[in-house]
Amino acid sequence: MNSTQLLSLAEVRALAKSILMSTGMDDHGSDVIADIVMCSERDGPRSHGLRNLPFYVQSFASGYANANATPTIERIASGVLRGDGDNGYYQIAANKAREDLIALARQNGIAAFTCANCHHLGALRFDTEPLAEAGLVALAVVNSLSLVVPHGGLRPVFGTNPMSFACPRDGAAPVVWDQASSTIALMDIKMAAAEGHTLPQPAGLDAQGHPTADPDAILETRSLLPFGAHKGAAIAFLIEVLGAALAGGALSVDNEQREAHGALNIKGGATLIAIDPTRFGNVAFDDYISRICSEIEGNGDARVPGDGRLKNRAHAEAKGVAVSKDLLAQLETLMSQG
Repeated sequence: MNSTQLLSLAEVRALAKSILMSTGMDDHGSDVIADIVMCSERDGPRSHGLRNLPFYVQSFASGYANANATPTIERIASGVLRGDGDNGYYQIAANKAREDLIALARQNGIAAFTCANCHHLGALRFDTEPLAEAGLVALAVVNSLSLVVPHGGLRPVFGTNPMSFACPRDGAAPVVWDQASSTIALMDIKMAAAEGHTLPQPAGLDAQGHPTADPDAILETRSLLPFGAHKGAAIAFLIEVLGAALAGGALSVDNEQREAHGALNIKGGATLIAIDPTRFGNVAFDDYISRICSEIEGNGDARVPGDGRLKNRAHAEAKGVAVSKDLLAQLETLMSQG
């Protein structure tokens, strides 16, 4: 514990906002991203929280991403919103589209928001959770930098291509989960390397093309394995279609511009789908969700997907979070350079 410092969630958010503002972000955009950083520290995985700030800063400092993006949202069909992120971060565009997306879903039963010309870092669940809190079922996908080899392959084709799902749960917090298409998310591999420990299972290929749990070897080859072998690779394909192809974002392999700027992410595509269960004809929808969850809870060590974050959330809200002093020193240096 001597190597960490305890911060309240308010202090985490204030630190994140200060650093983001120092890079030239405007008040609104920095609020959106600072909230995501704080919520990641609160809920986990914390690899998506304060540790992401250097990558945000680098993308702005290199001129790769627009710190003062003003996204535009256009309704192009009765239930479809199309966004242009103005070369900023997707979450800012999604935040701007949220109320219209909710209204369209309630009007039509289902609605979708796609966005291109945008960047993405962090967890997707912070885009689906607000929709579930509004009583909707939500699915979000985004494609990312090519790091994942197709099953049986040797060369990355897909990104870690995350997805998130959320649905309302009567009398309790919504069910919310997100996951990468890779065995382990890139930021968790970076975190393991920084902390000097191996991964819990082989998650990528070494220089000889063999599966390995050594995070340094995986970061050297930048070749991650999909979860569930061919099944995870199929999910990554699906997200490449729903994310990049549907939205018109860059494919995961098209990262020449990213390489020129030394950035971590590409300008991929994102799709967010919202469904109003009250418009689908099953008046017992809430009962179904309660039944599904009750069949899982108390079933050995099983838990409802994503519910581990609720325990993390309660602890962090009450006790704060322990942040590496090395990371805090790095962030202080970033702020002084801003």
